[in-house]
Amino acid sequence: MYIFTNAVKNIVRNKGRNSLMAIIVFAIILTTAVSIIINTTTSAIITDYKSRFGAEVSIGADFEKLQTEEGVRNYKELTPQQQIAFGESDLLQSTNFSAKIDISPRNLSSLGESEMDNLINDFLSGATRADGTKNPETVPIKGQIIATDNPEANSDFKSGTRKITSGEMYKNLNECIVSEQYASLNNISVGDTIEVDSYYKNEPMTHSLTVTGIYMDNTMLGSNLDELSPMENRNNEILTSFETVVGMEMFDEYGKVSAQYFLKDPTLLPAFEKELREKGLTDYYEVTTDEAGYKKIVGPVEGLAKVTNTFLIVVLILGALILILLSTLAIRERKYEIGVLRAMGMTKGKVAFGLLTEMLVITGVCLCLGLSVGIAASQPVADSLLANQIELAQDSNTDGGVPASGRTGVGEAVFTSSNEKPLSELQVNLSLEAIFQIILIAFSLAGIASAAGILHTTKYEPIKILMERN
Repeated sequence: MYIFTNAVKNIVRNKGRNSLMAIIVFAIILTTAVSIIINTTTSAIITDYKSRFGAEVSIGADFEKLQTEEGVRNYKELTPQQQIAFGESDLLQSTNFSAKIDISPRNLSSLGESEMDNLINDFLSGATRADGTKNPETVPIKGQIIATDNPEANSDFKSGTRKITSGEMYKNLNECIVSEQYASLNNISVGDTIEVDSYYKNEPMTHSLTVTGIYMDNTMLGSNLDELSPMENRNNEILTSFETVVGMEMFDEYGKVSAQYFLKDPTLLPAFEKELREKGLTDYYEVTTDEAGYKKIVGPVEGLAKVTNTFLIVVLILGALILILLSTLAIRERKYEIGVLRAMGMTKGKVAFGLLTEMLVITGVCLCLGLSVGIAASQPVADSLLANQIELAQDSNTDGGVPASGRTGVGEAVFTSSNEKPLSELQVNLSLEAIFQIILIAFSLAGIASAAGILHTTKYEPIKILMERN
């Protein structure tokens, strides 16, 4: 107790020297607090954004290689099975699949059917091509099956242009929903089973679906429905799950897939491309990431984190050096005091503990003040730095380019990270993690600064110190 009491008294006795020390410690703790508070907040936001959006990958034809005769001869379009297999990777944060199949249900009518469609189909069905081969025998296409692996992300239902008015969204295998217009035309009710067929005349590949819901469709508002063919009229679309479509015989024959892949991080692109090559992706395709879309969302926050990290490191290094220097100079001035205490019988350990206690008391007081001011200063500092990062990000994207879509194949897009708005506001908060880090750094600096001076002084014997004083 004596050592602690004496340390506090020494702080009061040497007001000038300790005031200077306190100002420097306060400045270091304040800048450390601001940096760490902003850093922990941005880290949490970056983690959240990465977990939700990832980085979109684009798989497209390498047009440079396709200019060659060999490229034209060997290029093959990706099959639905390949696109699905590409999504089975631990490097991906998420995938979005959609599919469509042109159909011609024999027992159902479609909106917009006309005799002209039948005449055109009869003319083309089985006709001989220029190369001597024949077209397959078909019946008129009367609509489409549209499927997604995540119906909740469907843009039409999210925007409200489509809405379930009766029943519910499909949930299980071989369930579907149809539009009000289509249901009315064919007297379909929730719970009914319908049969869908292919447009191949002699191979209907019939598949049964249970109607679980009927939806309102406003996607065709403003269109002249009388001029649209059944395939162009979106009211003829039958919506179902991706798993249901994949299990259809029709899908194996002529289903079309649209796939989107989202990496956990853009830096994983080389490893993901290597996986795709091993799964059969030829050199006539190139794999790129939507880095522009990713940077648009996460870039300003990552830039803010880098700025605060750099600032924190510089402050800690310079602050530690200044504290070591001041502590060493201060304890040199107190060599006689230390010599007297040692001559009175106080051990080196107790002397060192007393000097360390002085520094810890100063640091503790500065820590309370620094945390209070740091919490208040963090928000305006973060707003200013984030505004600068957003401005820099906008300046770097002034070329007007549009990032390539990560979609492969043909189908209905369900989501894209590039459509998300970048973070423009940052609400900082003082977390327990930040408090722990600030306290740890503050007292670590105090310990380092004290140790430098203590080691310099306690290495001398008390008699030598007193002799130098005389």
